[in-house]
Amino acid sequence: MILGVNIKNFDIFNDDTIGLMIDDSAKFVGTKPSERGIRLRNLNALIGRNNTGKTAFIRALSFVKRCILTDVAQASTKDDRPGFMNLLIDKDQPAQFRLFFRIRDNETGRSDFIQYELTIGASKFGSPIVKEEKVLSSEKSEDGIKIREVLVNSEQSRIVNDERITALSIYGRIAAGDEAVQLVLDEISKWFFCAFSAEDVSDYFSSGNAPGGHKHLNSEGTNVGNVLDYFKSLNDGSYEKLLEEIESKIPAMKKKKNLPVNLEGSHEKLFKYLLLLRDPVPKTTIFIETPDRDLYHDMVDVLADEMREFTLAHPYSQIIFSTHNPYIVETMSPKEIWVFSRDIDDNSGEYLDVNVRCAGTDPVVNELFEQGVGMGAIWYGGHLDQGSSEYDEDGVNNAH
Repeated sequence: MILGVNIKNFDIFNDDTIGLMIDDSAKFVGTKPSERGIRLRNLNALIGRNNTGKTAFIRALSFVKRCILTDVAQASTKDDRPGFMNLLIDKDQPAQFRLFFRIRDNETGRSDFIQYELTIGASKFGSPIVKEEKVLSSEKSEDGIKIREVLVNSEQSRIVNDERITALSIYGRIAAGDEAVQLVLDEISKWFFCAFSAEDVSDYFSSGNAPGGHKHLNSEGTNVGNVLDYFKSLNDGSYEKLLEEIESKIPAMKKKKNLPVNLEGSHEKLFKYLLLLRDPVPKTTIFIETPDRDLYHDMVDVLADEMREFTLAHPYSQIIFSTHNPYIVETMSPKEIWVFSRDIDDNSGEYLDVNVRCAGTDPVVNELFEQGVGMGAIWYGGHLDQGSSEYDEDGVNNAH
């Protein structure tokens, strides 16, 4: 589970932090929970007007995953990216990503707190290269919290010959390697970027070029039939149980006994989400852009409840989604909502730096929530759009 993210000099992010970093975990030892700043939770909503950075934030983390599973050169041009130099704000400086995790070790059952840092710069030819990588582990000691360097890959002490490839991708696969490195690689590898609402979808799966049963949904959700075929092939009753459970959740399908041959519109969209959330191997983090798009309000309520149920059933997994819909955040808490905003230059009309704050840092919002007002109503009332900089200190953002 991601506890915090810091992005520097990449896309529209100059130096922005969401949540807590490993230094904060040491700083807040022995303090009250209310004094420890705010981390990313199991369920997180990104809200704000258009062009404020919500989509850019999700795409930045997709870029990190691409860098690790392929290499930094391929990641810079995949998914319609314009090339590395065009992704930098200051072309003379590198881009940096810092990710702080709480990861469950399945063998010991303990929680490990680990930070991964990736710095990508440009070669003399302008192509992207790994400038530095670190894996840091936060461990308890008699003196408090000790931060240990587990892996270091830099220009001064390079441990990977190919400058385009991350050390994490190599050392995380070595059985004899450090456990913390393996945990981080496994965590990032299981990120799922959901594109069920995307308008441009590859026809590879939908055109029938990948037949047979599939264990998991693809990012576009175009292989629903294949996944259902897989459950059918198990012959253990799981297919019937799965369909019965999902159909009972979708309002317009509750009275129907069988799944329609061709689902259409919002029925299909909600069905995909419910199927994803029932994957036998849950994703570590699911990123979704506007999951409420094209869903009727009663379906939004169902999806909100199901996302909450998923995070309760899988306490080391999380969902991070963007939205413009107050309905889907109504039952969330202030600490689960992150407000994105950008100022506009009065003269040029251009967007300026991104600002990110957690709604939980606003005392007015907290007071309204404590009085029983839902977050959707608080947002609809305009309180989440009025955040002032005096609340942007406790681990939220602010290097502007």
